[in-house]
Amino acid sequence: MPPFVPRKDHSTQDTPSKRGLLEALDTPPKSATLEKLKAQKISLESDSSSLSSLSSSDLENSANSAGVDDDDDDEEVNWEDVLGAPSGSNAAPTPELRDLDITIQKNHVSLTEPLGGKKGPSKIERFIRIQTHCMHVQFLLFHNAIRNWWINDPEIHEILREKLPEGIKKEIQRWRIAAGLETPKPTPKESSKKRKRDRDWTEDSSYVEPNRPDLSRGDPTIHLLKVLAAYWKKHFKITSPGLHKRGYRPASVLEEELRAFNRGEEDENRFGEKIQDLNEFREHARRLYGSRDVGSQLFTALLRALGLETRLVASLQPIGFGWAKIEKYASADETAPNSPVESEESSLDEELPPRPKGKSKISNKRQQLADGDSPFPTYWSEVESPVTQEIIPVESLILPNSVAMTPELLAAFEPRGAKAEKAKQVIAYVVAYSPDATAKDVTIRYLRRQTWPGKTKGFRIPVEKPVEIELSTGPYVYDWFKATMRGYIRPRDKRTTVDEKEDLSLVAKQPEKKAPKEGDTLQSLKASKDFVLERFLRREEALRPGASHVRMFISGKGAKQKEEKVYRRSDVQKCLSAESWHKEGRRIKLGELPLKLVPIRAVTRNRKLEVDRMERETGEKPKQGLYALHQTEYIIPDPIQDGIIPKNEYGNIDCFTPWMVPKGAVHIPWPATVRVCKKLRVDYAEAVIGFEFSSKMAVPIIQGVVVAAENEDLVKDAWRAEDAQRRERERLKQEKLILTTWRKFIMGLRISERIQEEYGDTIEMESQNPFVNQRNIIPSDVQPVDRDEADYHDGGGFLVPGEDEPEHDQLGIQAQPRKVEGSREVPIALDNDTSEELSDIESV
Repeated sequence: MPPFVPRKDHSTQDTPSKRGLLEALDTPPKSATLEKLKAQKISLESDSSSLSSLSSSDLENSANSAGVDDDDDDEEVNWEDVLGAPSGSNAAPTPELRDLDITIQKNHVSLTEPLGGKKGPSKIERFIRIQTHCMHVQFLLFHNAIRNWWINDPEIHEILREKLPEGIKKEIQRWRIAAGLETPKPTPKESSKKRKRDRDWTEDSSYVEPNRPDLSRGDPTIHLLKVLAAYWKKHFKITSPGLHKRGYRPASVLEEELRAFNRGEEDENRFGEKIQDLNEFREHARRLYGSRDVGSQLFTALLRALGLETRLVASLQPIGFGWAKIEKYASADETAPNSPVESEESSLDEELPPRPKGKSKISNKRQQLADGDSPFPTYWSEVESPVTQEIIPVESLILPNSVAMTPELLAAFEPRGAKAEKAKQVIAYVVAYSPDATAKDVTIRYLRRQTWPGKTKGFRIPVEKPVEIELSTGPYVYDWFKATMRGYIRPRDKRTTVDEKEDLSLVAKQPEKKAPKEGDTLQSLKASKDFVLERFLRREEALRPGASHVRMFISGKGAKQKEEKVYRRSDVQKCLSAESWHKEGRRIKLGELPLKLVPIRAVTRNRKLEVDRMERETGEKPKQGLYALHQTEYIIPDPIQDGIIPKNEYGNIDCFTPWMVPKGAVHIPWPATVRVCKKLRVDYAEAVIGFEFSSKMAVPIIQGVVVAAENEDLVKDAWRAEDAQRRERERLKQEKLILTTWRKFIMGLRISERIQEEYGDTIEMESQNPFVNQRNIIPSDVQPVDRDEADYHDGGGFLVPGEDEPEHDQLGIQAQPRKVEGSREVPIALDNDTSEELSDIESV
């Protein structure tokens, strides 16, 4: 049995539409409506007010009190609002002016997702983020260079040395002797009989050669660094957060934080730790407090004060250039501690000068609160051992193992895991600052397994190849960070043997290749990076001439068995057509034969028609030749003569690469230069730098013009003058538009003011506007009409079936004189029946 589906005709009802003026007047008022009006009239008279003083809210409240079933009554009341205006004696008073409170919720404009959806970023948005990232990296490099200069301050060194206890000073003295920096003091000689009698044969042998390091227990520098790191971790107090990455803030949040920062507000969770000058940095050294970053910097200063060659290492945390989750904005509450402790801050500040007992617990708790429990450091130290000339990384505040001498311990410096992701901590640029104000990129040392790019991928500007230029040392590549570090690296004439030895250890390791699977299969050859079959070559690939195969591959069985030659992947060359090489600024050498013939790939409509015509004529698909790089040469056009620019058949010149500009000519890539050249009557040619393919058509991209070199200054000066005139015209046009708009505003205000003076001296215009302030106003001179009680319920304004439509011969609209000066009414003339009915209401 099919399911029961109700019919639409039985389940739907016609939506009531708004009634016109004549339809509303044809509808007789109901008894319920008249009773309501009478009751309202009585209540208003008792309060010495007229019926016209009722507000729309009062009528709505009275209609709502009647119940949900009185929708028809509400429509009648709403219509009766425009039946008439009050009489002269019952003029509406001027409404009281009150303050209007408007709450506008300001939408946050996100910089991470500017469009609010999944649409990818545009080219300009990517460019802005890359430039922001590069600028932030340079700021951080300069900031660390200043801190590196501060920690060389002799006064800070003296402060930190004086704070060392006697036990640490004895350890330093033992290290200097063990490292061969000092000669041990001679011990008093004893008699030979006493020495033989009291000698302990189980003790270690002593080193007798003076000024030579004692390596019997390993490098003594490592033991000293562990002692100093333990001392520093015990005494230094972490009281504020260090540098944190917050991501791209919304525009509203950014404006608010800038205003708060400019007002001088001090919120370390929002603005970070602020140390304005060297004097404040010295104060941190005296009291041994600050952020983890300052603690690592002062620990580096302590090591330098003891005579160790120490570098300050900084893992830069710049804002990123991508759209990953880590680049989204996170408030200070999300990256900083979970719960603030203002009371502990105040008590801790009071206890800072005299170091209290039990400080380690406060320091550990303060460390978690100040840095969001981040387990990875941002700053640490590298010490050059005077004994072994090795670089020893030291971290004194966060890592459980303060001295890292193994690859496993070095990998602990690399941020990873959920905690690093929550703190937005990455590894991208690790820079070591030496005491002589130079710096070195040591990122590879702290990557896991020292493979490149490792965890830096996506957070560090990669090496790019802007142009294919073959140099004597290989292909030209551009490394942005390497170019940025040129101002910090040590000059070649000041390099030491330690630098040469360190450079060998900072070479990136190649990732381990998976061992090839046993057996020689067709699938393994297809995926191989070393070998290839000729049938697996792509359309733009060909074997170089003279390439020899390395072995034979047998495929198939029985009668289908065949042998194929296996070539090396290094013998495969990239091939392009003559047109494609022309767009690269190269042309085919004379006498060269194509390495490969392939079917013509037609993209444009005209090319497809040409290919179809050639196929009809020859009976086979036409083919084109592909050539390798060694079969081409640079396109070097002939020099221009007499200032005349050579042009092609389309009247322009190809400038796909810089060397395609003829000698004696220059390319001016400025817009609207054609008009300037025409005015100056200078020979020129429009420069075509590429093509855009759309709608099966190739549209040339024209950028500026090519003119003779002697006309370059003339054209540029004329272009600048015309551009200045154009900008002035645009400014005047914009100014004219602004003034015209303001003129309209002022004229509107003047008209409104004149109307107010002439027609609304004591009454606001909006209060008497029937289309704005709709009140339930009934004129006093309109008399109600008596009708039978049954007529009120005969259809609710609609014609009862079987009845003829009533005629309204007496219905008309006419103007009436105004009863109150300055007020306006909407007079409507009604028939006698309606007037008599309304007069009953007035007589109540």
